[in-house]
Amino acid sequence: MGVPAVFKSDKDIRRVGNYTFEWTEDHIPRETTDPLRYTYDKLGAAAVDRIQEIHRRSAAAADGDAQHISRLDLLAVLEANHGTDAVLGQLWDEVHSVPAWVDWAQLERGQRFLYRYALANLMGFALQGFVGENSASQGVVEVLVRTGGFSTRVLLRRLLETFQLLLQVTHSRGFLEPGGEGHRSAVRVRLLHSMVRQRILKIVEARGAEYFDVATLGVPLNTLDSLHALTTFGCNHAFIQLPLMGITARPAEVEDYVALWRYVGYLLGTPTEHFASAARAKVLMDSLSYHERGLTDSSLVCGHNFVETVRDLEPINLSAGFIEAGSRVLNGDALCDDLGMKRPGLYHYACFRGYCWFVKTLAAAQQWFPRLDAKIIDFNRDMLHSAIIHSKAGLAGGSKLKFKHVPDGTLTGKESSAVKRVILWKHPKVAPQTAPAQIHSLLLGPLSRRLIRPLIAIVPRDGCDVGSDVALALPEVKGNSLHPTSRSSYLHLNWEEEPSKKLYLTKIKTGPGSKSARLG
Repeated sequence: MGVPAVFKSDKDIRRVGNYTFEWTEDHIPRETTDPLRYTYDKLGAAAVDRIQEIHRRSAAAADGDAQHISRLDLLAVLEANHGTDAVLGQLWDEVHSVPAWVDWAQLERGQRFLYRYALANLMGFALQGFVGENSASQGVVEVLVRTGGFSTRVLLRRLLETFQLLLQVTHSRGFLEPGGEGHRSAVRVRLLHSMVRQRILKIVEARGAEYFDVATLGVPLNTLDSLHALTTFGCNHAFIQLPLMGITARPAEVEDYVALWRYVGYLLGTPTEHFASAARAKVLMDSLSYHERGLTDSSLVCGHNFVETVRDLEPINLSAGFIEAGSRVLNGDALCDDLGMKRPGLYHYACFRGYCWFVKTLAAAQQWFPRLDAKIIDFNRDMLHSAIIHSKAGLAGGSKLKFKHVPDGTLTGKESSAVKRVILWKHPKVAPQTAPAQIHSLLLGPLSRRLIRPLIAIVPRDGCDVGSDVALALPEVKGNSLHPTSRSSYLHLNWEEEPSKKLYLTKIKTGPGSKSARLG
């Protein structure tokens, strides 16, 4: 039996996960977006070519004694040579020219949007932005697995570096103006993307489409990928993530936030006309989310490694079940099933819904009480910058976004959790209580449901910093006892195992009854 005509609608309602929208004549057909796969930031690419040429000349002048390209500060070379090189000068002039459409007061209001809803925005960005957009977009995910940035050994730092850009461009007007920290980070990201694209294309020349299929996926880090990323940063919070958590942002603050990301997109070398208004930006977000949703084997790798990296991460300790429940609420069951995520129980859904209730209530209180809103914005800004950028547990003062994860022709596969690190507070150096090189017993293992490995550590007299190499040896085992050790003094470490089998210090606990000292 057909649906009665009275109940039929002429609206074209489409669904992407748990997000629905009406497709209108303003939405962009695939025939218009697909050609953007084969265009890219040519000025950024030309600038990277010039930077590499300058680097080669410098290396030759120094008889080859120069930094490896992976440690080269691309922005520093641009700053030092823009006055003498035409291409670098053109890029420099572009990123230091402020477009006429920039309204600094509006951008400052847009910056506050991130911190006003910080708890909801960061959770949504992690679970919907990374899982629902990055993992489920073919062009993006195929680049990610070729840079090594989604290996569990480095994924946490890569996430922190992404958050660094997000935090710096939203900190203040001074950070975003030419020469500010956010402005400089955006230019660094632009150069880094061009470097990655160049490297992948060189491997394609040698190995062909079996490594990266340019005919199907387009040029790595192309214009379409850049626009999709910009909508993920500038639109998904307001139009997808917050509403699914029960929060409705005011239209004016959404306009301000979109305007902020229009300027950031300009710095990144991305076309900005679609971000002239929030309505146009939403149309672009809808269109790209609908067209670009598609899973590959690499999507499963990225989804798996993301959960492995962030689960049980101290001091928040989000369980895998909580992450999976949140991912399903924000992305839908179909996508999460395809990504291989488990179906959590009612307890984990209740925990995530409780989190949503809390952030919704907090947002309502902020809308009613402007003074509370201002205090929360200031607190969130200071806390996040301190924890993620400046603490030893985070980026220890910030990353210069160097070309660390050089595509080498290999692909990232599924990996188990490599490290569980403290990421919110920094603590001073912890010195051992005993003489130099004295052997202590220690329990060594990641924060996971695995057997803890007994090992011996030799600790320097002046103490251990996070990231320090720790000398290890197998203990003498007699029955269930470890020898030669003192029961009154021991270390408890969480560790990260690199391919070299080195172990890196991430947490110290000294002596029974003593206070723990947590390091990142």
